[in-house]
Amino acid sequence: MNPVHGGEGSGTALRIQEHTSMTQDREEGTKSLVTGGEASADVLMTQLCPLRLEEVVTKNALHDGLPEHCTAQATSEGEERCVSGEENPSEACGTIVQDVGEKEDKVQPALEMVALNDWNKLKELGKDVSGPGQKTNSLHSQKLMIVKQIVKHIKSLPQDSLDSHSSAVRCQGMQLITDCSKAKPPLEGKEKLDVVIVCVASIFALPSIEALQRQEGHKVNVKDLYNQTVAALEVMLRALLSEKPNPAELQNFLDHLAPWMTSEKAHERARAVRTSVCLLQAAAESPKFCMSHKFPRLGLLIGRLALRVGDPEKEIGHQAMEGLYFLYSLMWCQKEPERKMGSVTAVLHQMLQKILGIYEPTRTCENISEIVKRFGQFLSPDQMADLLLTAVESLKEASESTIEASKTILNVILEKYKQKIQMEVPKIVDRIHSELSAIHHSHARQVVMMALCLLARAFMEEVSTALLKCPLPLDRDAAGMWRTLAKTEAICHSHRLLDVLLKELQERPSTSEDRAFIIPLAAASALCEVLSVSMCTQAVTRFYPRLLMALLVQVHYTIGLSLPDSGVSRKELIPACCVVKTVKTLLLKMGCHYEFTAVEKEGGWELLTSSEEHHRGVGLLARAMVHYSCCQLWRILYLLVPFLERGDKQHKLTAMAFFVELLHMPQAKRLPEKYSVLRLLKGLTDPDPVIRALCVKGLITMADWPGKKCKNALDECSRLLEWRLPKQVGNGKAWHNHQEDVDEICQYLVKKHQENVQRFLFQSQCYLSSTQPSLRRAAAMFIGFLVMHMDSMMRMKDLDIISNALAGLLHDPEASVCIFAAQAHDRVLAVYWKLKYGLVEQHKVNSDSAEKHHSPPNHPATEGTSSRLCNAINLWKLAAKH
Repeated sequence: MNPVHGGEGSGTALRIQEHTSMTQDREEGTKSLVTGGEASADVLMTQLCPLRLEEVVTKNALHDGLPEHCTAQATSEGEERCVSGEENPSEACGTIVQDVGEKEDKVQPALEMVALNDWNKLKELGKDVSGPGQKTNSLHSQKLMIVKQIVKHIKSLPQDSLDSHSSAVRCQGMQLITDCSKAKPPLEGKEKLDVVIVCVASIFALPSIEALQRQEGHKVNVKDLYNQTVAALEVMLRALLSEKPNPAELQNFLDHLAPWMTSEKAHERARAVRTSVCLLQAAAESPKFCMSHKFPRLGLLIGRLALRVGDPEKEIGHQAMEGLYFLYSLMWCQKEPERKMGSVTAVLHQMLQKILGIYEPTRTCENISEIVKRFGQFLSPDQMADLLLTAVESLKEASESTIEASKTILNVILEKYKQKIQMEVPKIVDRIHSELSAIHHSHARQVVMMALCLLARAFMEEVSTALLKCPLPLDRDAAGMWRTLAKTEAICHSHRLLDVLLKELQERPSTSEDRAFIIPLAAASALCEVLSVSMCTQAVTRFYPRLLMALLVQVHYTIGLSLPDSGVSRKELIPACCVVKTVKTLLLKMGCHYEFTAVEKEGGWELLTSSEEHHRGVGLLARAMVHYSCCQLWRILYLLVPFLERGDKQHKLTAMAFFVELLHMPQAKRLPEKYSVLRLLKGLTDPDPVIRALCVKGLITMADWPGKKCKNALDECSRLLEWRLPKQVGNGKAWHNHQEDVDEICQYLVKKHQENVQRFLFQSQCYLSSTQPSLRRAAAMFIGFLVMHMDSMMRMKDLDIISNALAGLLHDPEASVCIFAAQAHDRVLAVYWKLKYGLVEQHKVNSDSAEKHHSPPNHPATEGTSSRLCNAINLWKLAAKH
């Protein structure tokens, strides 16, 4: 017995000639019944009604001058059916009724009853065929009714055993469907589908022959019964295929056999492969088979058979190879129309073996490789993609032989035919992602990732763009695919993947319902997975400045947006939180651990996701990076130069918040004037108050810079504010050596810009705590002279604040600061006492200035003046906050 089929007749060798007909067996069975043979009554009774019915219908059809539309199709070429001429239809019918009456108490086969009930209908069916065609609808409805009854009875048969009764019902039912197939119109759609599915399942689902034989013992020869049943099935399928002999119909039949070809049970795979080969042989040897149209899914057919070539059961592998010979001959005829369809001769068979190779159980991978290479010339891009995806889908099987076969197919396609599938990459990536969840074997998953790696090497942009369309948040399989792409990039020393992600991160998310909204967020999620791969550090370092700024802007874009609920945690559904997670990962990837901790302590991550406080979160991050001298910070500074000139509101605000903090870097002083001072001055006219406040903050920072830039900044500010400052303002000499110039400037400010001097006074106090001694010294001097000229505008509590601030510098480690702070403190005290005692003239507090300045008596400062100072202080606090 065959270990694969469990004793089933192999029928696996190339079928050069037709199958042996069942008609002869049926005739012998009928004769034994008439002559009183030794067959059991039950078996004979099972066969009686259908056999007699067939004879009657055949004779009636022949009597009416019709072709043998109701004869069995199992006869071999040249063999004629032997029909007794002594019986007429009515006598046959009477014999059927008499036989049924005699045996009704013993057995009542299902098909016997349907034959009796439908005898008259089938008789009329034969008559209608010979008519002119007026009764086509009636004919078709009768045919459908008969077929449905047969299918119903076959479906009711047990699928765990096989005896003479069930075998006879199956055989005769399928033979009757074969006869009906000659009546026009042919079966279509669901009716034909039901016939194929039910009949195939009724036989393929049976246990192996060995198991069936053990059940029946020695009562019957199960092998013979099974082979007869399979032969009837194949004859029926050939007949149904002959109704519409074309590639699409053949594909449909083979598709219904496909699930059985991947069964875990060897005997089920063997049955499916054998029947597939039978259909392919029928098509290849039929002169009427029309190859003017292509197979709709040729890649699937090749893939299924090629995978079975690698089956661990040798007989199945050999059968599958035979099927591929027939399929190749079909494709050969399609490619070369001058070749005619016909019998596959021994010479042609040898030629096909030479082309595709001879099946070798120990070298199945070489067989499969050659098969894919040879069939590749016939495949269109979509068919090639189908072949590849068939190999991927097969990896759900845990068999090592199937995994190796799939790996071979994938390697050949991605090495030899990769250009063919370029336009099919999105479909391939989507299917790989969907199939991965069902692939659990570790080796099989490695093969899938290997295929993805090879695909990405050739088409990284197409693969990554397609993968961005995976649902969010990313599942385990999608995350693994992104990590595979990152490793591929690192191995190839390429940056195409980061190019794609950066491009998408720079796009503003759409608020529409389409997938465009998801893509930038998907890019951020994908980048988070890429960053987890240690091999990609070098590439990430190269892209770091652009990635960081793109992510910070993307956080701003996604504030307030949300994803549809998919059963995951709420935080994972907030787009802004997802992007912030990627920002954190990027910082840690670049080794910015101190910066990360500093922002964490100050609540910076929460600020980033707030629509009103986002710029503060950006500024906090930038300050931390400047404080800890974060790597690549100078590259970020120079990146921001053009960054400030483009983009929408969120883009510009995020960039400006980062830029003004980087002005504290020493490298910032090397920026050209037009990229620093002038750009900030331009921002002072921006309609957004936050941007205006940030520009003021930046200009204040630049006031610490020595040299020409500081003077130019002041000149531009005065021009913008329409101030006319004295020429001493532009003096490049040090203030502490020319106190008279400072005195004159303060006098001018009090006289010409009285409405702003209180703000100047408050701003200058910030520099008393500067880290630079020169700025502390200059601030003290400026405050002293300004208060002296503002005497009547000051209030006592304002003087107390200023006096305390100056007193803090009296013990400054820099001696010159202590001296100028003491002088300024004296000037402030003089004004204090003047206001307290209502003195008209200011006391002489400095030999250089007392002679020059004798202030006239002034009225005490009003409540409104103090209120203006407090308002100015509050305004500046608000600006400093931003």
